[in-house]
Amino acid sequence: MTKNLQARAPWIVAAIVLVVLPLQLNSYWVGTITQWMPLAIAALGLNLLTGYNGQISVGHGALYGAGAYTTALLITNWRWGFLGAILGASVVCFFIGVLIGLPALRIKGLYLALVTLAVATLFPQILEMFSKTTGGSTGLSITSPQIYRGSLREKPVRFLPPEGSGLATDQWKYYFFLAITLVCFILVRNLVKSRFGRSLVAIRDNEVAAAVSGVNVASAKVITFGVSSALAGIGGGLAALANDQPRIASGSFTIETSLYFLVAVVVGGAASIIGPAIGAIAYGLFLNVLTPELPEDLKASTPLILGGLLIVLMLTEPGGIVGLWRRLSAAVRRKRHRHSDRAGHKKPETIVETTGGNQ
Repeated sequence: MTKNLQARAPWIVAAIVLVVLPLQLNSYWVGTITQWMPLAIAALGLNLLTGYNGQISVGHGALYGAGAYTTALLITNWRWGFLGAILGASVVCFFIGVLIGLPALRIKGLYLALVTLAVATLFPQILEMFSKTTGGSTGLSITSPQIYRGSLREKPVRFLPPEGSGLATDQWKYYFFLAITLVCFILVRNLVKSRFGRSLVAIRDNEVAAAVSGVNVASAKVITFGVSSALAGIGGGLAALANDQPRIASGSFTIETSLYFLVAVVVGGAASIIGPAIGAIAYGLFLNVLTPELPEDLKASTPLILGGLLIVLMLTEPGGIVGLWRRLSAAVRRKRHRHSDRAGHKKPETIVETTGGNQ
């Protein structure tokens, strides 16, 4: 019982911190942390595909954008609610991911990475081709009909907190994003620990051995691509609603977006559930805390600095922050085990009994 409590204690503390955080920070930081959550969800999807299944993708920025545009169009043109639009985006991205994942049945490794790279490169061009619907580089505002000064007008959508909740708009948005983020992470955790999740790891480690063991490799690969894309779509849908006046443009979903997801996965730690969240926080801190403190002549070199830090991390700790934590924890356990062994093998003290000469 004590061991279970000790194992759960960090998660309980983390949950309390996440709940209390928006009540203690100012609106700027509440909004900033809220914008990190979509990145964490998209990185979670990429981690499921690459970290657990071994399929390399550099095209998740396009799926992220597809989720954002699907959410925007469902809300603006079809008057869907926030949650319904995000779920709709996840379904659309799931099927897009399945279509993209079909080539993974015949190609893998570098060639699969090139296919997904082509998808990420072409996506902004496709948005420009259909600029009448997507707004192209000009952008698309996410609006809803609202009464403004006595007349019905299209106004930017807003996260209005429930009446009587006592929450500000930014706090309500934070909790809305947090709930969806936690659900995504819990679902992926359960998926990874299931029989299907074990088959994903088996395919990553040895595809031939997994097939011989009875794993349907083709089905697992395609479904994983679809689920990973659905998570990217959820992240994109939340990203589209993150700003106070939601607006998206084709320039927001370039190849750099896909690289940011890779950075979050690598920095946090691949093949771990919490790794993408840690990586998203680390990337957010770099972007929102470290970058503003740089001299003006170095701010333009931010991607170069980020790339250099990433290379150093890969050389020193390939397992990312989670890998480093696991290695340090294992070292501490080994040290404790050695100390306990030494204590257990101490020679017992010899008790010498003396008896008198007379019986």
